[in-house]
Amino acid sequence: MLRCLITLALVAALVSCAKPPHQELDAAEFMVNRARELQAMDFAPVEYQAARTALSDAHRAMDKADYGDARDSVEYALQHARRAVSLAQEGKASLEREEAEQAILAEQAILAEQAILAEQARQSELKKAQTEKAQIKPETTQPAVQPAPGQTPKPQIEMVDKYNVGEGETLWTISAQPQVYGEGLLWPLLYQANRDQIKDPRQIFPGQTLGIRRDMTSEEQEEARQRARESDIFPVPKTTPQGQ
Repeated sequence: MLRCLITLALVAALVSCAKPPHQELDAAEFMVNRARELQAMDFAPVEYQAARTALSDAHRAMDKADYGDARDSVEYALQHARRAVSLAQEGKASLEREEAEQAILAEQAILAEQAILAEQARQSELKKAQTEKAQIKPETTQPAVQPAPGQTPKPQIEMVDKYNVGEGETLWTISAQPQVYGEGLLWPLLYQANRDQIKDPRQIFPGQTLGIRRDMTSEEQEEARQRARESDIFPVPKTTPQGQ
């Protein structure tokens, strides 16, 4: 009885080996192709190459009708192909997580840079506004011309920084205007401040716009008076020693 069972098992094994493993071969080919699609060559090169080699061996055995070797090669190919697929899936998932993290870090870096630029722009605008505010001088705070020794101080008059020359006016008459210097002897200050458009102090023309200097010191004013007295361009009236 035992011998019969052993004989039947051997016969079954022989019959099984004699049958071409077409379905198993198709399954192995599918799994190897799946591994290739998942880029197993990059993530699991050893397992993938082993599966491909075993699959090629299985095809050669099938061509020789050596179905026993073909079946062994197919099983080996399936084993390594499944392992390659698993490693490739893990590798792709890890790569995707890494890429997502890198994208988040890049976005955070961009946002941080934008915040820095925005703060720099805000600080720049703030400094610009402060500078412009500091440069604005109220009209009532413009320095008045210091009177010559012995002169009676003039009442507070709104000073001007620009003066449009009218018909028949001279540097003397303009300097004597209360809103300019209130003193004709200070005409050299006008001449010095407008040398770019006045070549000869005797020649100014209607329509010219003269700049009025306001930052001179008392010494500079007295110097201008002295030059005016010594000049013959505008003779100083004898009845006005300090001259207006």
